[in-house]
Amino acid sequence: MTAKISRFRRPTGFTLLEVMIALAILAVVAVAFLRAQAGSLRLVDEASQISLATLLAKEKMAELESVGFSEPNKASGTGGKEFPSMRWEQVISLTEVLNLRKAQVRVLWKEGQQERSVELTAYFAKR
Repeated sequence: MTAKISRFRRPTGFTLLEVMIALAILAVVAVAFLRAQAGSLRLVDEASQISLATLLAKEKMAELESVGFSEPNKASGTGGKEFPSMRWEQVISLTEVLNLRKAQVRVLWKEGQQERSVELTAYFAKR
């Protein structure tokens, strides 16, 4: 007599539950990745604005350095074509030392509802 061995074949492939769990994990990972990308883009834009503001501040400070020691005054203006979203302020003030002037250059710009700024300070002595 021959014994018949019955074998149950397990179906190959994934069940619906396995597919749903895999999709849920993929969705969570995708959301985290997209948030990281959005944050990265925001930081790149912020760094770019700070770099441009620093360049404008250095340009205005170089103008003051070319004049050298001057009387106390205030000046302001816009960034012009090169820096259209920015404005600048220059203040030259007296110090406790008679032959020394304090020069401050501040560059301001809007970032959403918040106003941001970069400030440079230098001292000029009478020669």
